[in-house]
Amino acid sequence: MAITSYEAENNDSIATANAVALGTAITGQLMNSSDVDYYRFNVSAGGTVNLVFDSPINSSYSTYFKLGLYNSSGTLLNQFTTGADKTYQVSVPTEGNYYVAIDSMSYTGESYSLTANYTAGSTSGFEAESNDSIATANAVALGTAITGQLANSIDVDYYRFNVSAGGTVNLVF
Repeated sequence: MAITSYEAENNDSIATANAVALGTAITGQLMNSSDVDYYRFNVSAGGTVNLVFDSPINSSYSTYFKLGLYNSSGTLLNQFTTGADKTYQVSVPTEGNYYVAIDSMSYTGESYSLTANYTAGSTSGFEAESNDSIATANAVALGTAITGQLANSIDVDYYRFNVSAGGTVNLVF
């Protein structure tokens, strides 16, 4: 699929996602209240992605738009909601295709834009899905901050750390 700076319908699924160039804004528009726009980008290694969303509105209603980041298997990695311009920083654990889905909980019909910027490197400061159980908990080094994101109201994130002896643990949230 050709890379474009404007959304092309039908891009309503991962299979029909519009390819986007990293670092280049793509302009899209939700056609109705049930429209979902999917975009695909490729990274060459694990690292971090900044998703820059330019909203057509500036609302304090934080769930106006919903952005979901998916891996190539269709697993939801992170989900964000906003009613205004916002930048989200997320980790992508491996090379490959990733997908962003955009939909609106309050249809506007106005254009938005999305830019995905990528930096290769360590993902150690970020949560990695799936960490929804004790068995899949993300390891955290003591004294090191980690950034996480709850994907939805039933998502639970687990983290684990080791101590060498009994004592007090101070958790900073």
